[in-house]
Amino acid sequence: MKSLVYYSRWQGAKLRLRGRDKTAVWGQLVFAEENGREPTKEFRFELASQKITLYEEGSEKVLQLDEMGVAQQ
Repeated sequence: MKSLVYYSRWQGAKLRLRGRDKTAVWGQLVFAEENGREPTKEFRFELASQKITLYEEGSEKVLQLDEMGVAQQ
C-alpha cells in the first residue's frame, strides 16, 4: 500500500479510504483547492499487483504503479 500513499502525495491528494479486503482497498483521492472546494476521484487499489483503477465520469483508467507510486507506461 506504500505505493498508493506515494501516488496520492505526487498527485497532491489525500487518501480517504472507504473499504478494504484481503486483495484491495478503495475510496477517494481528495484534492484541496484554494477556494475551499475538495474535488474527489474514486479509486480501487489492488494490493498484490499495485494497480490503481481511477473512476471518472463513467470511465475507468488503470495505472500500474511502481514501489515509489509512479505510474508506469
